[in-house]
Amino acid sequence: MSINALAVDAAAKSGAIIQPPLNDDVLAGLTKYIPTESVTMYVAAISSLMALQGTGLTTAIAYWFFICFTPVLMLLLFLRQLAIAGKDWKISASQWPWWRIIASTVAFSVWALAVPGNPLNFADATVSGVVSALAALFVSTLLNLLTPFFESVTPSAT
Repeated sequence: MSINALAVDAAAKSGAIIQPPLNDDVLAGLTKYIPTESVTMYVAAISSLMALQGTGLTTAIAYWFFICFTPVLMLLLFLRQLAIAGKDWKISASQWPWWRIIASTVAFSVWALAVPGNPLNFADATVSGVVSALAALFVSTLLNLLTPFFESVTPSAT
């Protein structure tokens, strides 16, 4: 799920906007917290690093930059949804969708490791890729399972 979709859903849960309920199926659970905007930009950044050799930019810098950028992007998109809905977007930090901010950041940090050329290869690239992909699936499932403990979940209308 994209960060924008998470932000729209968080704005709907806060009562700022009305949104149809999301289906809660297995596939949605695996993809719910994958911040596709951050992952897409990260993949583009990693792909362009070959052309930027000698600039000091490394895969590790790109990885850590996007780990820091993901929660900022999630928050900006959430506040944007409030503003679009005509609601007060200058809300206190206690009203921010903290679980979604943290979960999307954790999801990015793991999913980005499944991208070839990630900075944290601990063995050969094949083994590292397989372990990272399995970890990404595990973490995505775990984040989805933990959601009811950190935010109220409303049953979807059928």
